[in-house]
Amino acid sequence: AFLMKRLLCNARTWSLARANRCTSLQHSSRFFRMVSQAVPVSVARLEQLLEAEITTLALREPKPLTVQSLLTVTEDTSVDELAQLLHEELPVRFAQRIKMLEALPDWKSKESIASVRQMYLTSFKELRMADPSQPEQFQCELKAIKDRHAQTNLLVGGFKQYAEVEKLSLSEINEWLDRFFALRMSTYMLMTHYLQISDGAQRWPGSLDGADFDFEFEHNIYRSSIDPSCNVWRIAQHAADVVTQMSCLRYGLTPRIEVSDRGAQAFPFVPRYLLYIISELLKNSVRATVELHGAGVHKLDSSARQAMPADELQRIEKGLPPIRIMVTGDANVCC
Repeated sequence: AFLMKRLLCNARTWSLARANRCTSLQHSSRFFRMVSQAVPVSVARLEQLLEAEITTLALREPKPLTVQSLLTVTEDTSVDELAQLLHEELPVRFAQRIKMLEALPDWKSKESIASVRQMYLTSFKELRMADPSQPEQFQCELKAIKDRHAQTNLLVGGFKQYAEVEKLSLSEINEWLDRFFALRMSTYMLMTHYLQISDGAQRWPGSLDGADFDFEFEHNIYRSSIDPSCNVWRIAQHAADVVTQMSCLRYGLTPRIEVSDRGAQAFPFVPRYLLYIISELLKNSVRATVELHGAGVHKLDSSARQAMPADELQRIEKGLPPIRIMVTGDANVCC
């Protein structure tokens, strides 16, 4: 019954848009309250209506949402209003991604690309049939969508096929993937931000390439929602600890990673993303340091390194130059 009412609501909204250029959610909500009876619709007709809605929403300009604006929305509105915002904005972004996939050459013949398209199509339909005024149901829908979208990296296999047959150049592939995954990051952040706030959880486990830690929610550097006071120095120090462990496991030694605080200032950001960025930079730095100053240790397999005398590894490790990170809120301090 709810779905039939929502379809009627959408039909009314489209009419208003053509007549008045108005797509306000308030209009559709008022009409929704006016609908008192469900109208029977066949499954085939329902699919047609949803497909048409994808085309319509893909043409709509999504509402710009920055980290600061989303934080403001969270502070000034209720969780229910935030759910309504997601219910309005996520379908637009999903519809645009579906159309991006359909615009690829011969996408139907690429199993991985067709699979990802179907994944987004399923999520779009589930989200349109969900009721944001029912918090528990809406949270379950978003959690299911998040889990499903973890398979988005299947796209890489499809683009390898494009590269092999030279239907797309390397620069075109990189540009397309950059745009697609940047859009995915925004929707992931929106869903995670809502779920973590609505759940009211106090502890969130975190992991990075096998290292597991537990943190209080307000200090969790694996947090995927916006932290109003993101502690950059703390995240950098943790990234240094994790990368140090990874270097020891891979090379049997590690350069020192020194993190210094020169007036670091907190700012609103998503801790998990910052942790990932710093970790990737450090892994590149460690690899370059070991390859350049590690006396060829990186070329040895694990058994050969284990056979080396411990004092020899220690001597090589002491000869590695340190990697230094300086965290500061003053641009004049950086060189």
